[in-house]
Amino acid sequence: MPKIREFLTIEQALSHALKDLTDLDLSNTKKKKEAFNTYADPDKHDRNITLRDAIEVDAALMKKSKGHPLLDVYNSILDIQLHGDNKKPKVERTLIAMGERVGKLMGEVEKSMSEESDSGEEISKDEKDKIYKAIKELEEKITSLKEAIK
Repeated sequence: MPKIREFLTIEQALSHALKDLTDLDLSNTKKKKEAFNTYADPDKHDRNITLRDAIEVDAALMKKSKGHPLLDVYNSILDIQLHGDNKKPKVERTLIAMGERVGKLMGEVEKSMSEESDSGEEISKDEKDKIYKAIKELEEKITSLKEAIK
């Protein structure tokens, strides 16, 4: 008889995810499906899935067009914990800030692809880090806009 897991838990999401995955699908994690079943066991409180493995599980599912249940449950848990504490910014101010972030991202990408950049037309690790930071800042503003219009 299968174990009943609490609703909206990592264990529940992982348990459902594993139904669609094989050991081969999980090969990037260097763990067998059996190890993930242990993580999904609600009675094993000392066993938790690592963030890296959770990403790999969701990535394997996305490759099969099965969604990303661990990311979804993480977002749901976060929304529940922030309920009432998440201040909604003004839409106009958020849009202006988003425009600034888009401009910064475009500038970083343009600089990194220039022949005069550190590694010429190739994008260096430092340039990738700067682009990633600009993307992250833009994503934060997009999230802020989504909250503002809810």
